Amino acid sequence: MIFLALKTYKQSTGDQVIGLLSSVKKIIAETNVPIIAVAQATDIYRIRKELDIEVWAQHVDPIDPEKNTGWISPYSVKEAGATGILINHSEHKVKEEVIIETIKKARQYNLKIVLIGQTVEMIKKFDSFNIDFLSFEKEDLIASPISMIDQQEETIKSLVKIVKHPLIIGAGINDGEDTRKSKAAGAAGVLMATYFVTAPDPEKKLRELAKGFR
Repeated sequence: MIFLALKTYKQSTGDQVIGLLSSVKKIIAETNVPIIAVAQATDIYRIRKELDIEVWAQHVDPIDPEKNTGWISPYSVKEAGATGILINHSEHKVKEEVIIETIKKARQYNLKIVLIGQTVEMIKKFDSFNIDFLSFEKEDLIASPISMIDQQEETIKSLVKIVKHPLIIGAGINDGEDTRKSKAAGAAGVLMATYFVTAPDPEKKLRELAKGFR
């Protein structure tokens, strides 16, 4: 399973995101590996309609669809076509009380949830929350040449044995070897963006990543 958390790169915005993701459906068919685009709120509707692939929101706020100018409601991303959300990415961390309220609001609209923790202690605590996936990522390894699976392989293997939710590995995931090693360690998938979005040939890179899970 690959979550493409597309950040706010120019290459993953507007017209360009459609081209960037144009091979996703084909690669899913070829490899049978689930690939989920995690997009900016402004691009969710277009990705869903034009490409007919699963898309999640990078962030939502714990609000109802009322007087909340400038915020992103779970209702709005659901109506746009999103089927899930990320919470607490290292580039958009929120307090624990906000995490709890966001989970409650997301569940009202049947949105799936990846909750991200940056430490082992957070992962263990978040495992008790009402979510679908846990993601473990160290902030200093995001877009790093050192991947989480290389630096934290033994920790990941230990976590997989004790958490009840499927574990997703984020930060520094670069190539098919990283996805292969993540699967071998027991992870259910990876959360990544930079090495896909900035690749000279994104389709080739995504196919390589997907084949690592076969």
